Amino acid sequence: MAQQKRSPQPLVRLIKNDQRMKVRRIGGRSTLADFYHAMLHAKWRTLFGLFALSFILFNLVFALLYWSDASGIDWGRRRIDGGPFWRAFEFSVDTMTTVGYGNMAPISVFTNVVSTIELALGVLFVALATGIAFARFSRPTARMLFSNVAVIAPFEGVPTLMLRCANERHNLVFEAHAMMSLIVDEETESGTMRRFHDLKLVRAKNPVFTLTWTIMHPIDEDSPLKPWLDQQSAPPASDIIVVVSGTDDRTGHTMYSRWAYGAGDLRWNARFADILSRDADGIRTIDYRCFNDVAPIKRVNG
Repeated sequence: MAQQKRSPQPLVRLIKNDQRMKVRRIGGRSTLADFYHAMLHAKWRTLFGLFALSFILFNLVFALLYWSDASGIDWGRRRIDGGPFWRAFEFSVDTMTTVGYGNMAPISVFTNVVSTIELALGVLFVALATGIAFARFSRPTARMLFSNVAVIAPFEGVPTLMLRCANERHNLVFEAHAMMSLIVDEETESGTMRRFHDLKLVRAKNPVFTLTWTIMHPIDEDSPLKPWLDQQSAPPASDIIVVVSGTDDRTGHTMYSRWAYGAGDLRWNARFADILSRDADGIRTIDYRCFNDVAPIKRVNG
């Protein structure tokens, strides 16, 4: 029976859910060659589980070495409760973590050599684990919210693709830049090719992005979306990718956030509901409950 081919992973879903594209590796460098990058992208539970497993295995290996030299450790007056191997495991943990409770010490040449090696490797292990954890915590992140749908409606007499973006932290993001691209399958003489088309924006820069931003692409004669207007629909295999970047005023780090829209995420002849207002004391308010709400407008042929 012939094996049924599966359709490729939708790019829109991967970007929205912050998932990594599954790629089957054939040749090339292994994942261990890029271990640091893999740890930065691993989930927290996976990372802590890996550290805990490595810690246990590390001490089990050295406990076996200490256990093999029965007279290599002076246990002092108050010996640890438990069997010989358990005491060797505890000695390994004390050596690796440099705790040094003072109730036991290596006395034979073999045990001193093994403890020296473990101490050096233990310092390296702790430094590696601390460095990865710090890199994960200190990595700049952006809390930018994108509307679940994009609308296509006239703006100043021109059909325009519009989507809504908000800075949920409400801090100052300087020199924010937006980039929008269309990814679509096109038939060529060589076959089907995945093409990228940059979409020009009404305003691609925002000097101070702290509230909301409506990112707009005019569908004029030069727009790759112009053929969509006649059918009032987008090709099923088309994706619109949006990337917003900016500089955090507190950390000085450059932040990135992205979102994607498929054909089913477009709303024709509609507009976004108003969410900005002011309270009686003059403070601006944003109603996130209506962030994704759209309302139909009178249809205007493009």
